[in-house]
Amino acid sequence: MEEARRSLEEKAEQLQLTSKYKSEFLANMSHELRTPLNSLLILAQQLYENHDGNLNEKQVRYAKTIHSCGDDLIQLINDILDLSKIESGYISTDFIKVRFNEVIGFVETTFKHISESKNLRFGIEVDDKLPQTLETDVQRLNQILKNLLSNAFKFTEKGEVKLRIYEAKRSWKLLNDSLDKAERVVAFEIKDTGIGISKDKQGIIFEAFQQAEGSTSRKYGGTGLGLSISRGLADLLGGSIELESEAGSGSTFTLFLPLQYNPAVINKKEKPSSLTVSEYHLSEGASVPTVKVSDTKDLEGINEIINEIGDDRNNVIDTDKVLLIVEDDVRFAKIMQERAHDMGLKVVVATGFSDVFDLTNKFQPIAVTLDVKLPDASGWRILDLYKNDVNLRHIPIHLISGEENRLLAMHRGARSFNLKPLKSEDLAVLFQTIIEQHQRKRKRVLVIEDNEPDASQIARILDNGDLIDLEFVDNGKEALQALQADTFDCIIADYMLPDIEGAELFSSIQSINRYNSTPVIVYSAKDFSSKEKSKLKQYANKILLKDVNSLDLLLEETVQQLHIHHESLLPEKRKLIEDLRSQRDVLSHKSVLVVDDDVRNLFALTTAFERYHINTITAESGQEAMNILSENNEIDIVLMDIMMPEMDGYETMQKIRREHKNSALPIIAVTAKAMKGDREKCLEAGASDYITKPLKIDQLLSLMRVWLYR
Repeated sequence: MEEARRSLEEKAEQLQLTSKYKSEFLANMSHELRTPLNSLLILAQQLYENHDGNLNEKQVRYAKTIHSCGDDLIQLINDILDLSKIESGYISTDFIKVRFNEVIGFVETTFKHISESKNLRFGIEVDDKLPQTLETDVQRLNQILKNLLSNAFKFTEKGEVKLRIYEAKRSWKLLNDSLDKAERVVAFEIKDTGIGISKDKQGIIFEAFQQAEGSTSRKYGGTGLGLSISRGLADLLGGSIELESEAGSGSTFTLFLPLQYNPAVINKKEKPSSLTVSEYHLSEGASVPTVKVSDTKDLEGINEIINEIGDDRNNVIDTDKVLLIVEDDVRFAKIMQERAHDMGLKVVVATGFSDVFDLTNKFQPIAVTLDVKLPDASGWRILDLYKNDVNLRHIPIHLISGEENRLLAMHRGARSFNLKPLKSEDLAVLFQTIIEQHQRKRKRVLVIEDNEPDASQIARILDNGDLIDLEFVDNGKEALQALQADTFDCIIADYMLPDIEGAELFSSIQSINRYNSTPVIVYSAKDFSSKEKSKLKQYANKILLKDVNSLDLLLEETVQQLHIHHESLLPEKRKLIEDLRSQRDVLSHKSVLVVDDDVRNLFALTTAFERYHINTITAESGQEAMNILSENNEIDIVLMDIMMPEMDGYETMQKIRREHKNSALPIIAVTAKAMKGDREKCLEAGASDYITKPLKIDQLLSLMRVWLYR
């Protein structure tokens, strides 16, 4: 019996581990699964819309079928990824106070047209005894309700679907610690008059890929994942879902949630980048020349600009509006290029990190679309490098990703965030937005401030002749009316206004501003707690505290959010920003160890670093680098060449980490190769980051600043 028990325990552990690996694998597959579908869906739509009128009815029907199948595949991928993220713990939650009216509004908007098209009655009933708000993650709550209501409408042919929201008085049957300990519990009851579920099938419908009858999926469609996902999300929110049903008599699903629930520790394993969002104060930004670093041993790794996509790089004149597309999926890049051409834009395409800044410096694009996942670099790192370069930070960056990370993109300075797969109309809106933002030479800023002296100071610091138009309002009501009536390029708002609470104001601004993605700067004297600041970051791009130095910071941040090059400001305002940025350059008087066996490379870097008052120490081999680190404790950062004789860069970094046990010392690997897997190889060996040859000194300096600021 003891041997049998141990055997069962071992098998259970193996199964659990296998399930975990499966879920983690799927959770990391989002980008790879979505990317090929971009081209499939967009091209199929282009075909069935038949703009040229040269397809017959049957061919249009074929194209619609392809598009429909692609949509089904996307839904299946989304469901599988949602479920795997829940199972593997790769899903995050943000608990905030949510008004029941917001939830009801979402449900009505989503399902009103469905009830009308199916001729079903749809009623919503809310208990008057409930408070106005509950504390939960509104995105996850809406997802659960959408899944449950979709099922209700799908399996109901006649009669009605009803949503009843009421306070539950210990009416849940399942054991649930969060519900049992909660002071008050709310129930979302979804009742339908559909086909119902027999008693013997009710135990399996919450399992993945299961439906009540084998024939159900054939008749009604679907993956059978909706209820599994809903149950997992309910667990995350501290609640549970229960079912009452009989075959032929309809079903009642009830979601129970605590009215107040905010766990002390929320498991957030998603870390798209090792870099953190922080304040950057960079040196005065004159144009920096390229330092050509040669590596005669590995010429094949040097990235050459090959125009394999057939973009416009050889056909650009000074008056053209150029868009830089950073995308490794050539098919999708070509589709974007065609749509951009339709909008009158010229396009240059970078399929990897090595081309990005070359093309940026050469063509000065009006905007950049940036894929987050590239074969040789993280898009987050490229975004940081743009925003750390004084000569490039004014360029609007529009992120494109296979995973939802809108908040992270906003706080890192992206102008917009777009989730793959993009529909054809999404691309049209994106490019139209880029053109409109570029054409608006006078930027419009809405300032929400009730304090007259503060408003006057803001007006004075932001006055830049014809560049910025300011509109002032002194209360929340007028602010929301102005936003509904007009479009602004930036919003600066005080948190404490006489007629509205700050949290309610910024929540309302976000609702109105959802499609415009107008950047929001909170400028307030309120000393926010860490919890308040965390909630406020959901709505604001930047939070600035009013103090003696805050006006200069407000000017710099507003100029950046408006995508204005600092050199186009009035001379006195430009000097304010330059003085602010040059007060303390983190690179000044730092000691950098450069490890490279090519003396030409050592000479080139040493010469370039002199201008920035960087103390450069050189080593021509891995062993010499080890000796220097043993004798010198003042090294701040290491630049490590990979291809060296005897002991290469990989081995040297491993020995540094192992023997010196210095995990905080930043080591930037310098490699002439940019093949798939090289980045991972460098990081596994102990590198903090990596950069490819031929080195661009401004990019290298930006990367060094990022790591030294940490």
